Amino acid sequence: MATEALDALAARAANEPFFLASLLAAHARSEKLDDAGLAAVLGCQPSELTMIRLCRAPRTEPAEFWEDVNRVAERFGLVPERLAEVVQRGRVVVRFEQPAPTVHEGGLLMAARDTEPPPEAKPEGP
Repeated sequence: MATEALDALAARAANEPFFLASLLAAHARSEKLDDAGLAAVLGCQPSELTMIRLCRAPRTEPAEFWEDVNRVAERFGLVPERLAEVVQRGRVVVRFEQPAPTVHEGGLLMAARDTEPPPEAKPEGP
């Protein structure tokens, strides 16, 4: 019963950027991996994925990133560089999946049309 509850929690965590689950899910989507495939890429047993998913996503600053990656890798017996690659790919996928910003009235494209054309030079005199 406890395993089912943790699995459900890990599934919900896949939608929360705070958790490693979101980055692992993005990587898995991009590579069309099921749990067995994701576990093979990470170098762990599929049964360990739930607890790995519930870890906090690594921070973005390089020193902190590697501190976090090394901590997770050590805890679960993973190769840090492999975990880092999966996390970085997951972050790229997440970024590309975000909707593009929309342009609206008064946006950048409209600003170019807001100015009047320069007045034409008129010859002086009669």
